[in-house]
Amino acid sequence: MAPWTWIGAMAIPLWAMWPSLALRTAPLPPLQTLSLAFACGWISFSALHSNRAGKDAAPVSWLPAAVYAAALSGGDLCFLLALHRIPAAQANLLSYLWPVMLVVLGAAVGVFRLGLRHTAGLALGFLGAAILIWDGRVVLSASGIALALLSGALWAGYCVFRLLWKRETGNLLARGCGVSALLCAALHLMLEPTVLPSATNLVAIAISGFVALGLGNFLWDLGFRRGDGHLLAVMAYATPLCSAVLLAAFSNTLLTWNLVIGGLVIVAAGLLSRTGDQASRG
Repeated sequence: MAPWTWIGAMAIPLWAMWPSLALRTAPLPPLQTLSLAFACGWISFSALHSNRAGKDAAPVSWLPAAVYAAALSGGDLCFLLALHRIPAAQANLLSYLWPVMLVVLGAAVGVFRLGLRHTAGLALGFLGAAILIWDGRVVLSASGIALALLSGALWAGYCVFRLLWKRETGNLLARGCGVSALLCAALHLMLEPTVLPSATNLVAIAISGFVALGLGNFLWDLGFRRGDGHLLAVMAYATPLCSAVLLAAFSNTLLTWNLVIGGLVIVAAGLLSRTGDQASRG
């Protein structure tokens, strides 16, 4: 596997930290938590990008940041709204169709070539995620299903946009996090009560913002653009597996049969996808 693909794959265990960290922020309203986490991301990326100040002033460089903010805050908001209409497991699984959406969208615009092995790998990856996540309950709420699917589609759309955009991006990650923080803060003030966070809450939010969100998305952005994006789409199905392992470790619960079987299926999906001819980008 190419070095850039490895770098992108490093985002997966960082993203998987979200559910475990969310346990430490449960007393806080979700939009308040998101606004603080996005603010942490904005601070970190602003500092990293400070030596390039003045080089990205073109108005067009704000477009990628707006797309990124829509994927971040819009996706999270759609998911939160979906949870009020359908069970969490159903919403989670529907949103995890984003790797499939990514590859299909990418093939439609010519940045991916769909191969049999990679298509089979995506199908296996989704099956593994279903074994991990699914609790057997189905609620046929059209709005809930649509919101969960839109949550995944926004991130998939951003990833494809990132491959297509060849012009200056400016301080993409910092700007996107800043816009997301402002949007979530505004929605929080309109829709939720404000709760004073404890020290534990603040530490969890800081790790979420600086590490899971910040560093994770930075590594994904690098690896996805420069490595094998098709293989990374399949590998993304390891995120719920890593999340389940971390949750089991933090909550002192035993590994269940669906975790083991789902994990094996996801590993098989990754191996299948890197066997034979690799999908290429146009």
